[in-house]
Amino acid sequence: MSIRELNLTKEQHDWLNGWLELWGAWVYSGRLEKRMSSVIAQFMERVEPSRVMTRPMCNDDDGMLISQVVDSVMRIDTKAFGILLSYYAHGSSKYAISSYYHKTASPRKMSGRGGERMRKPSLITCRREVDDVLKASLFMLYQPMLNA
Repeated sequence: MSIRELNLTKEQHDWLNGWLELWGAWVYSGRLEKRMSSVIAQFMERVEPSRVMTRPMCNDDDGMLISQVVDSVMRIDTKAFGILLSYYAHGSSKYAISSYYHKTASPRKMSGRGGERMRKPSLITCRREVDDVLKASLFMLYQPMLNA
């Protein structure tokens, strides 16, 4: 089965995407490193208003649970894990991730009009690959997230 055939339904994608967006804001806030109780978090938000997130985020229990699921599934592919974090935690667009991936890509064996040879992938190839990796990552995360 090709990676492009691994797709979720719209309802499944929307459900998982909603949770991952909340989790991404939670990770970005720094709560992953130091778990805060809600009373302390509320106090810190009053004391340091600059730390208040504008994005909605999940609570600490949900964040830790989602992090465990993501870590257990995504530890297989660190590149996919990096793309997932860039997209959901840092809020980078797919184009920005693709541009970075394109700038850092090493030449590899690719087929083209002139036959197979070593060359650097084009930006559109990197965009397709990032999109495919995100879709496959969501597909792989859906069932474990549903079970959690």
